[in-house]
Amino acid sequence: MGEFEHIANIRRLIEKTALPSGSVRLGIGDDCCLVGANSDEEFALSTDTIVEGVHFRLDYFSYYQVGVKAAAAAISDLAAMAAEPVGSLAAVSIAETAGDNALEELALGLIETCKKYGCPLLGGDLTRSPAPLVATVTVIGKLPAGSAIRRSTACVGDEIWVTGSPGDAGAVLAVLENARGGRGPRPLVTEEQASRLHEPVPRLAEARLLRNAGLPTAMIDISDGVVADLNHILENSGCGAFLYGDRFPVSEFSHSVAGDLGLAPEHFFLYGGEDFEILFTAPEGAVQEQLTSLTEKSGTSFSLIGRITEKTGELSIKREDGRMEALEKTGFNHFNKPGSTHRKENS
Repeated sequence: MGEFEHIANIRRLIEKTALPSGSVRLGIGDDCCLVGANSDEEFALSTDTIVEGVHFRLDYFSYYQVGVKAAAAAISDLAAMAAEPVGSLAAVSIAETAGDNALEELALGLIETCKKYGCPLLGGDLTRSPAPLVATVTVIGKLPAGSAIRRSTACVGDEIWVTGSPGDAGAVLAVLENARGGRGPRPLVTEEQASRLHEPVPRLAEARLLRNAGLPTAMIDISDGVVADLNHILENSGCGAFLYGDRFPVSEFSHSVAGDLGLAPEHFFLYGGEDFEILFTAPEGAVQEQLTSLTEKSGTSFSLIGRITEKTGELSIKREDGRMEALEKTGFNHFNKPGSTHRKENS
């Protein structure tokens, strides 16, 4: 049984239990759950875990960068629903064999990143681990009641947009993994490029701008790759989509790494993951009308990459000559057999 099936089974078990009346507004199935704060506001809560050997390796991540990534990945879930950060909790399991400064470095990465994004670390738990390093961060956000942007509200005819250039983190990971194993080409990775994997930026400001402009009909952060995370929206919204194959914002770096590895130019854009960019849907033409303002205020690019269709469950790519190619709706699955090349799956 795969991770999707496990999550679906857990969701069915949870749904058999009645939610507390008037307090829980949204349970399992999105980037955050929603709990009523008062008549005007809701709390958004989410938790995220990263595990050594699954999400990172200490031969190309420092302990500080592990803390940064753990915090940023969790805070990104708040951005996915356009929630404002309130605070965070962290639980860390670390081996006794780790160096004397390891825990302090990791804690510093957590604390500084949480502070940077207005989500201060408020407490947590620390335990000894016999093997891998595990870091779990729980985040609390707040937003006006009823304003959360969910996965389940995309509409037929909506445009599909992304921020930034998804795929860069996956390309960096591919280079580091090949260098680590002594396999294949080893292109130069600049510090700026490496930061896309080591120190991702949760798109809180961009999500805030989009929410205030009333643009998104549905939204999600890109942790598993554009295809896998778009599919979460399609499944929850009961629709399909096609992507414009000639409009992907593929960076020169990502394109180069894909070529060196014998992969399609858009491979990391579609399947890379770990970028924590925002993917959202919006009514036709709505984003274009405000695109200049959005770009200037955020300093981030916004790219139109596709459209929502009525063909439930179908996801395809439209080539320049008009051909439609079905896309494999894949992403990282923690319960796949060894050898899976993707990274992380949200629940």
